[in-house]
Parts: sequence; C-alpha cells; structure tokens
Amino acid sequence: MTQKTIGMLGGTGTVGREAVHTLLSFPGYNLLLGSRDLEKGQKIFGAPSSRLNYAQVDLYNREQLNDFCGKCDLVLNCAGPAKQITHRVARAALEQEAHYVDVSGDEALYQQISQKRVEIEAKKRIFVISAGVYPGLSEIFPAYVAQKFFDELDLLEVFFAGQGSFSLNAAYDIVCSIEEDTGMGMTYCKKGQPQKIEGKFHCVYSLPEPAGKLATYPILIKEFAQMAKQQGIKAAYFYNTYQNKKLLNSFMMIKALQQYKTTEEKMASAQSLIEEYSEKKTDNFTMFHLRAEGLQKGEPLQLEATLLSQN
Repeated sequence: MTQKTIGMLGGTGTVGREAVHTLLSFPGYNLLLGSRDLEKGQKIFGAPSSRLNYAQVDLYNREQLNDFCGKCDLVLNCAGPAKQITHRVARAALEQEAHYVDVSGDEALYQQISQKRVEIEAKKRIFVISAGVYPGLSEIFPAYVAQKFFDELDLLEVFFAGQGSFSLNAAYDIVCSIEEDTGMGMTYCKKGQPQKIEGKFHCVYSLPEPAGKLATYPILIKEFAQMAKQQGIKAAYFYNTYQNKKLLNSFMMIKALQQYKTTEEKMASAQSLIEEYSEKKTDNFTMFHLRAEGLQKGEPLQLEATLLSQN
C-alpha cells in the first residue's frame, strides 16, 4: 500500500510546530511541509528524510498552492492570519481532491465551504474547520461532559482562561474578530437561542490555579450556541477571562475607537495587544473550566471539570 501524505502549511508557526512534532511521533504516513522559507523549516525540523520533506509554496500563488495540495492526501492548514487567507487553501485542497483540516476558521469560512458541500460529498472528501482550541475544544469539552454525565443539563458555564505570548497572526485575527463583532457580547444560549443577559453576571470569578481570580466577560459565538442547542442544554454561558480589567478595556477600546479600518490599523492594534500581554511575568497556561447542573438517572447532579495545559 502506498504511504499517505499529510501536507502542512504554517508548520513553523506557534501552532504548526507543535502539530509537526506530534504528527512525526506517529508512524504510518509522510509529512510535506509547505513554506515560502524552506531554510527556516529545515533549521527547525532538520534535513529532508524518508518521512519528512519540504515544498516551496506561497499561499497567495494559486499555481504553487494547487501543486502542493495535489501532492497530499490531507492538507492541514496552520497558517495565518486566517482572516487574510480566508478560503484559499480550502479551495485548492478541494480542487486537488485532498481532505482538509483547518485549525482556524470561523463562520465566514464555514459559509464559504458550505457552498461547496455538494462537491465535497461527491468527491467523498472530509473538511474539518475550527479544529483548534477556541472554537474547537471549547465546544468538544462541554459536549463530552454533557453526553457522558447528564441525561438532562439545565445549566452550563464555561470559562476560557489563558496567558502567555501569542503570534502577530493570532493577534491580527483577534482584531478582525472585534471588527466583525464575531461574538455576541452579554449574551448566552437559552434553549438553543441567543438571549441577552439582564442584571448581574460574573464580573470576577475565582478559577482553579494557576488562573486564580480573573475578570470575566460573557460572550456567545455561533459554534458554542450550536453545541448547546445540539446537546439540549437549557442555559449555556461562555466567559472570556482577562488577567485584569485593563486588558478587558483594551479590547473594548479597539472596538469603541474602531482601530481596525485599515490593514495598518489592524496590525498596530494587534501589536499593542501583544505588548500588553507580554507585560505579565507569570507562567504560561491555557485552561477551560466548566460548571454544570442537571439530572443523571433522575437524580440532581452538580459537576465541575477543568482542562489545563501548561503552555
């Protein structure tokens, strides 16, 4: 049987590097890393080998991108900024009949790919987007808890906490999300439908260590709302958290002053976010913490669960 090939784009980035190391730890397929800078990839991962190879590819060069995807059975896209790349890589993967996984992707990419649903199914391809932390794990984790531990789930609260540096591409995508108003602020999911929060909500919440006491802000993204509806959760809340109110105010000021009208303004806002987050001196971590209340076999059940990565 011919060895399958996974093509990776963005392999030298923060997310991509971890993905490459993880994939190389599992035998059974080859890896092809596509990049504009081949020397950078080889400095990180070493010279070409029987399992690992490199290809020159510019994501904005359609011919190069199609040629790359044509060599792959599955294309894993870890490149950014996602808001600039949009559906370029997904389109090339489909044209070359490769499966596709994107660690980013949001409602806009979902809508673009959905227009090709008939073609994807006819070619018997699988396309997975939002295969990252948030959205992605932010929906998989509570869905798992709902299915495994509850017959009925009345209340779900999920808190996302993290600190540490992030890339300029990631910060740029965050600024674009602020511009597009991707999430619905002060909103939760009530019986499958968005509902504005009235009255008091969690302003400060104490999470397990190393997160501790954090400022929180309720927000509802479509992926989380879809998960809550599918699981039949009566009331589902999702909270972004911030180390302090200064950081929360920084996001609000970008929105209020519309510091995103041009690419230059987006980059400047992204850089300012990176600088503010770099001021923190404590260790890096990423955490999801949830609280759930409902019924299991007719008996009341309250549950708390935490996912923590020291990274």
